[in-house]
Amino acid sequence: MSKLKATTLVLFISLFGVSFGQTKDKITDADLNKFADAFQVIQIENQKAQQQMSTVITDNGMKIERFSTIQQAATNPDQEVDATAEELKKHRIIMAEIKKMQPAIEAKVEKAVANTGITVEEYQTIGAALQDDESLQKRFQNIMMKNAKQK
Repeated sequence: MSKLKATTLVLFISLFGVSFGQTKDKITDADLNKFADAFQVIQIENQKAQQQMSTVITDNGMKIERFSTIQQAATNPDQEVDATAEELKKHRIIMAEIKKMQPAIEAKVEKAVANTGITVEEYQTIGAALQDDESLQKRFQNIMMKNAKQK
């Protein structure tokens, strides 16, 4: 299932790529709180997307682990795809269905993020800053722990 998560994350990375519109020094706790709310919403949408993709995979007669193995090989030019013609056909059909799902998933995520009071661009900026700044990461973790205690 972790390989499926990786596939899902690729979908979200295409939506939430890195952007540097503001510096990390200007990120307030209010910004981080909005980011935390959006982050939690994205996690929920990510789980829903994984469930949808799992259903597409199994409905097309393939096991998730096998699909993931073929997908990993298909995306790695240094790795040979060890699959039968039937498996490759199923893989192509599944990938086409997943690609059709992507715009709807992205739209849901964009709307969910907007509903938290943050723009996609702000989310991208804060996400990029979090990757590089340990003090910002600690502030974010504190907010996440505080939010978890309140629920």
